[in-house]
Amino acid sequence: MLRILTAMACALLLINTAVAEPSNLGMLKKELRQYHDAGIYEQELNGVIGEAHRYIISQAEKNQQQPVRKKLAIVLDIDETSLSNYDKFVKHDFFPTPAQIHRDVQQADAPAIEAMLNLYNDALKHGISVFFVTGRPVADLNATKTNLQRDGYHDWAGLYLRPDNYKRSSIVPFKSQTRAMISKQGYTIVASIGDQYSDLLGGHAKRAFKLPNPWYFLP
Repeated sequence: MLRILTAMACALLLINTAVAEPSNLGMLKKELRQYHDAGIYEQELNGVIGEAHRYIISQAEKNQQQPVRKKLAIVLDIDETSLSNYDKFVKHDFFPTPAQIHRDVQQADAPAIEAMLNLYNDALKHGISVFFVTGRPVADLNATKTNLQRDGYHDWAGLYLRPDNYKRSSIVPFKSQTRAMISKQGYTIVASIGDQYSDLLGGHAKRAFKLPNPWYFLP
């Protein structure tokens, strides 16, 4: 009897520790398209941006009432935060190669995310400086400037791209250290906005706003 119970326990242990079959890739891609095409993605995206927009302007208004005003700033990611690459990801069946991503960036034609562009312009009107901090490599600097300006992003306070010789496995150190550098320039970063948690980790901002992005993950 003891042997039977032991065998059953071992069998249950193997079942519980076995790796489950992953979700079907074809079905996942279909769900991604439905999530976007049904308008759910845009609704959720605009919801978070709207929350960030209201918070940022409230911070600017409070600052205006202070006898000594602070230098306020916000930090924005670029891809899937300020510019959309969705059409390109669909073109590449959601699995672009690094070479394809580079060629797409060089085209400098990614459209602005309208809700973010509105936030951006409203922040500038309220005296808030805007910094872009992106995981794009420095090799894409000129194309990135062209794309941002072409789509209505003007008068930013700083544009920081990942050094071409960056070797860390995560983008968190680069982004957090860049926010720290901005803070050392005398700015109070009231909000950091990005589509990846790695855009936001590491502090040096009063609040962080995570936008939806099921298309890809960056550590």
